[in-house]
Amino acid sequence: MEKEFAPYEQALELKELGFNEPCFRYYNYNGTHFFDYKPKTDDKNLTKAPLYQQAFRWFREKYDKYGVVNIDLSNNLEDKIFVYMIEDKLGYIIDRSEEYNTYEEAELECLKKLIEIVKNK
Repeated sequence: MEKEFAPYEQALELKELGFNEPCFRYYNYNGTHFFDYKPKTDDKNLTKAPLYQQAFRWFREKYDKYGVVNIDLSNNLEDKIFVYMIEDKLGYIIDRSEEYNTYEEAELECLKKLIEIVKNK
């Protein structure tokens, strides 16, 4: 289940951007995970750990930024290479990545880029 959650560093950055959706997991001040922990009060030492799916939905709903990871078979139909694209609500490409060897690498880099784009907006 670990790989379904955004890493601690990105969770902190999402928190700074105002992410405040309900989550199943929280990180404490040093990134340790708590499963099914729901604080009774607003604990400043805890950071919500969103699923990647939640983070991407949040960027769509709040900022009209659409991050998508796709397989790129253009170079060689046998090699699986992954890329991400970030588009705005009109379908204009804001960013397109280099190639990554795994879907998970591309997904993380896409999330990092979405955070960077919104921070620099």
